[in-house]
Amino acid sequence: MIILAIETSCDETSFSILKDGKVLSNVISSQIEQHTKYGGVIPELASRMHFENFDTVLEEAINTSKISLEDINYIAYTANPGLLGALHVGKIIAKTLSDVLNIPLIPLNHLHGHIYAGKIDNNIVFPAIALLISGGHTQLIYLKENLNFEIIGTTKDDAIGECFDKVARELKLSYPGGPIIEKKASLGKVGDYDLPFPLNDDSLDFSFSGLKSAAIRIIRNHEKHNLEINTKNFCADFQEKCTEILYSKLTKAIKKYQVKSLILAGGVAANKSIRNMFVKLASQHHLQGIIPKLEYCTDNAAMIAMLAYETVVNK
Repeated sequence: MIILAIETSCDETSFSILKDGKVLSNVISSQIEQHTKYGGVIPELASRMHFENFDTVLEEAINTSKISLEDINYIAYTANPGLLGALHVGKIIAKTLSDVLNIPLIPLNHLHGHIYAGKIDNNIVFPAIALLISGGHTQLIYLKENLNFEIIGTTKDDAIGECFDKVARELKLSYPGGPIIEKKASLGKVGDYDLPFPLNDDSLDFSFSGLKSAAIRIIRNHEKHNLEINTKNFCADFQEKCTEILYSKLTKAIKKYQVKSLILAGGVAANKSIRNMFVKLASQHHLQGIIPKLEYCTDNAAMIAMLAYETVVNK
C-alpha cells in the first residue's frame, strides 16, 4: 500500500510518500523566513506560498521515494484544524490528484497526525496518553486503543508555543520564539525571576495566559525603571516554569489513567528541556516514552501518511 500525504495547515508545505508503513520521503518547505519579519504567520501569505511551492515539493517527494504517481493507492491530506486558506490549498491539491489518478481521498485531523508521528519509528502500546504541545494547541489526549482519541485536558487560553512566541517578542528576540528562548535558557541559570503557575489545581487543563502576562509585566517594569533584564536567566526561568507546568499536569494524568505509554507530540516537543523532563517522567513511572524524531515534531506530511496508513489498515 502506497500513500501520498499532504500537509498545509500553517506555514509548512509538506509532501510524504509512505509504503506499507515505512516513510520513503518526507519533504518540507518552511515559510519561516518569509513570516519572520512580521513576527508571526500571515495567513494570506501562507496560502499564497503553498500554491507557489507545492509542485516543487511534490516533485521532490516523488523523486526521493523512487515511485511514480501511478503507483499511489491513497491520497491523504490535513483537513483540520489550521489556517482556513492554507487548509483549502491542501484540499484542492489532494482533490485534484485524487480525481486525476482516480484513487480514494482521506481527509485527516492535524492533531491526530502529530500523535501518530510517534508511530513512525515506534510500536505504540495502548492505552496511552499523548501530550500535544504546539503553537496553537496544548492538550492531553487519552488513547484507550488505536485511533481512539479523547481529550482529557486542554489549554483554557494561550497555547504553550504561542506563549513562547509572545514572550520572545517582548524580549525583542527573533521569531519563532521557542528555539531562541531555548538557546538563551541553555546559557542562563534559574532562580532570578519569580513566575506564576496558572491553574495549579487538580484538573488536567492548562493556562498560559497568566504566565505570559506576568512575564511581560516583569520585562516592561524593568524597561520602565531603566533596569537591565538578564535575558539568559529570564529565559531559563520562563522555560523552567513551562516545563514544570507540563510535568505537573502530565503526572496527574498518569495517576488518573492506567496507561502503558506516553507520547510527546507537536512542534514544542523539539524543546530539549521538555524532552528531558518527559523521558525522566516516563522512566519514573515505568512507561514506554515515545518522542518523535525532530523532523517529525514540526508540521510534516509523514505524520499524516502514518495516520492514513493506520486508518486504512484498521477499517
